[in-house]
Order: sequence, then structure tokens, then C-alpha cells
Amino acid sequence: MFSVFSSTDLNELSNIVAPSLGDSPGAIVGDIFITYFLPAAGIILFLYLIFGGFEVMMSAGNPKSVASGKGKITNALIGFIIIFAAYWIVQLISIAFGFGSFNEIF
Repeated sequence: MFSVFSSTDLNELSNIVAPSLGDSPGAIVGDIFITYFLPAAGIILFLYLIFGGFEVMMSAGNPKSVASGKGKITNALIGFIIIFAAYWIVQLISIAFGFGSFNEIF
């Protein structure tokens, strides 16, 4: 019942390593993609949405500026959908073909 509060040998926890996709070249590229590219794409998406919204707010009713800002917001959302869909398509393919994880594809 109270196993959550039981003592744990911390020496056993000292050998924990960070998860990795493997050592093959494709796994290394996939690991770099997941680790660096996807978070960077999220940051760029957020900034692009901010800049598009700022442009719409500062347009002062100018139709060209409003259209430009809306275009930036639309492009940012389309880019997000493409990146999100690509990631999940790879995940679904790996499950459909019986690969255990992303590293077994490459």
C-alpha cells in the first residue's frame, strides 16, 4: 500500500542513460531531427504567429497590411500542420509495419 514511500537504492539509479534512437546514420539523423528540429520549428511557429498578429494589429485598417498579417498567420498554421502530420505519419507507419520505434525504421 505504501510502496511509494519505500526506500530506493540511489546507486541503482546512477547508471541511467538518456534515451537514444541508436547508432546507425539514419537513427542519428532522426535523433537530431527529433531533438533539435521539432522544438526549433515550434519556436519559429510561435514567433511567426506573433509577428503576423502584430502586423494585423498595427495595420490601422490598411487592407494590404491586414492581408499580409493574415497570410503570415495562415502560413504558420499550415507549416505546423505539415510538420505535425509528417511526424505522426512516420510514427503510424512504424506501428503499422511492426517496428517497435522510430530507430528501427532507419
